[in-house]
Amino acid sequence: MAPGSPAAAPAPAPADTPGVLQSLQELPLPSPVSWTPQTAGWIGVAIVLIAAALCGAWAVWRRHVRRRYRRVALAQLACIEAELTDPAQRVTALAAIPPLLKRASLAAAPREQVAALTGDAWLAFLTRTHAHFDTQSGALLALVSYAPAERIAVVSERDATALLCAARDWIEHHHVEI
Repeated sequence: MAPGSPAAAPAPAPADTPGVLQSLQELPLPSPVSWTPQTAGWIGVAIVLIAAALCGAWAVWRRHVRRRYRRVALAQLACIEAELTDPAQRVTALAAIPPLLKRASLAAAPREQVAALTGDAWLAFLTRTHAHFDTQSGALLALVSYAPAERIAVVSERDATALLCAARDWIEHHHVEI
């Protein structure tokens, strides 16, 4: 359009406009996409994924069941730790640590391998199954295992705490090869 020319009027609609529109049809919409896999490969992948998830869940459950003795032993050790603060129960609490370690080891290893162990053989087993069980803790464990109550009563607070920490560390981290 040239500048200054009047605006062009819209073109008139053809007289047959309503008839033309009536003859038009709606476009057909495509059918919805199916969520089911279309090939056997995807079904195979789904089966493998479900099987892997079930195997993983089963392995986690088995590990949880196998480690139950550790949770029970740690709960009993917490009770022993609470008793250590009471001077009247201190000797009894210290004397309860070796049987707790023995019960935990019997739950972890074959009875024939552990039940008869005493003294140095027992300490060697504890050291072999968890290398951080040191000789000082071992000597203290032997003392509270076999000494009379009068000798257990003179164990210092620091040594009692060290033995308790060594026992907790062994219960949490030991590994018995069968």
